[in-house]
Amino acid sequence: MMKINYKFILPTALMGLLLSQFANAGWMLNNDASKLNFISIKNEHISESHSFTMLSGKLSKDGKLSVKVDLESVSTNIPIRDERMQEHVFDLDNFPFAELTASVDKKLLSLSSGSSVTQVIQSKVSISGVTQSVSIEVSVARNSDGGFTATTVKPFMLQVTSFKLTQGIAKLQELAGLNSISLAVPVTFSVKFEQE
Repeated sequence: MMKINYKFILPTALMGLLLSQFANAGWMLNNDASKLNFISIKNEHISESHSFTMLSGKLSKDGKLSVKVDLESVSTNIPIRDERMQEHVFDLDNFPFAELTASVDKKLLSLSSGSSVTQVIQSKVSISGVTQSVSIEVSVARNSDGGFTATTVKPFMLQVTSFKLTQGIAKLQELAGLNSISLAVPVTFSVKFEQE
């Protein structure tokens, strides 16, 4: 009967586990070093800049990107407007998060430290249970710590009608006594991913 050398197997198994975890590791979004902004336009020519303050996400070694936006974190600098957006536009009880997903070209993941590249990323954006395809032009830079920073080169547009948010916007317009609120929303972001 063959003897099993446990002194050899146990360290080997542990090393294999550690290596597999490292191989599957990726990059996590740093919320404190990231920002997501959008612009609203009311009464045809009055524009205001707003943001979401709570983001989370992951970029995997194989280029799978997922970013979640906590819609409760909407910040317009007017508390009552934040509350109205949460209730009437986003319907937080049923849809507390928006999400962006994409497959990132693996060539971007092999950028050398300090280098950057501009690329159009085909993404899926999900809001209130509706998913739409969106093309986003971003500049991706490799940071000295091994992570990445992705910044929009120009705003990308989200159409309120595409996400079935028109009724909520109409309610906001009514409550605020406005003549109009644009149904096209320019969005920009800068997000930093750090190695896990």
